Amino acid sequence: MKIKLGTRGSKLALYQANLVKSKLEAYYKSLNESKSISIEIITVKTTGDKILNASLSSFGGKGLFVKEIEEALFGGDIDIAVHSLKDVPQVIPEGLEIGVTLKRDDPSDCIILKEKPKSSFTGYIQDLTALLKKDAIVGTSSLRRRSLLDRYSEGLIFEPLRGNIDTRLEKVKKGFFDAIVLSSSGLVRLNLQSYIDAFLDPSVYIPQCGQGVIAIEYRTDRDDIKEIMKPLNDEDTFKAVFAERACIRALDCGCASPVGAYAYVKDGEIYIKGFVSNTLGEYLEDEFKGGKEDYENIGNGLALRLIEKGAIGILGKNNL
Repeated sequence: MKIKLGTRGSKLALYQANLVKSKLEAYYKSLNESKSISIEIITVKTTGDKILNASLSSFGGKGLFVKEIEEALFGGDIDIAVHSLKDVPQVIPEGLEIGVTLKRDDPSDCIILKEKPKSSFTGYIQDLTALLKKDAIVGTSSLRRRSLLDRYSEGLIFEPLRGNIDTRLEKVKKGFFDAIVLSSSGLVRLNLQSYIDAFLDPSVYIPQCGQGVIAIEYRTDRDDIKEIMKPLNDEDTFKAVFAERACIRALDCGCASPVGAYAYVKDGEIYIKGFVSNTLGEYLEDEFKGGKEDYENIGNGLALRLIEKGAIGILGKNNL
């Protein structure tokens, strides 16, 4: 059987597509069955790829990275789509589903500095005072990252940063910024981890919902595809990230709000922590846990806690 796989055309997106391709083909080859699987990778240029010098939120948000790919799914031009889950809106169009998530890579954000530190940092860090001095210029277009860095560091100056990973690294190397903040998993996947100067503790610098996860989307009426893809799914990752997605969806905060949620499975339970903030610096966080089979209710439970503490009022000020 030949499967048409749709993806964006960036280096990272193509790496992720080829990873899914190799895993799927290797799995079915190992079964020694007469039925074999082959994957054709089809690149799709999305609106988000075309907007390089403006905020995505002013054009409709991160859904711009998946819109054309989902249209290709509906039209039958592709059978599956491979995404970075963090780029997928919380509400999936009717007729499509995210049915598979690969095992999660490191969900943390990381710091890349213009000038390398004299001493190296191992593991996750919480205190950034040794890395980012007052008045340091930090490149990031993420309101979530700005909110968290501002909370734990003093006097940082934030400047917008767009473009692919290579473009962003080049800008900090050329001295446009003292530091930039990126998702660590993307750098590791492209074998660029040597650029990372520090990994930020995800329990403090709460990641974007779904960060570090490669997801596979397909049409709900394709039972054949659903069965073929099932062996690639990592159950604990799936339940953790869909707890995160339930939380963010229940907050109904839009793409321009500084929010984050991070969940993981341990001993059969899901632990989830999330926060909401606004451009005025107001901040609220909480956490929740429960049996992993009840993953969506766990995400909703965290959202309810945040709402009861005043999350809607905090988020509402982002629109002023």
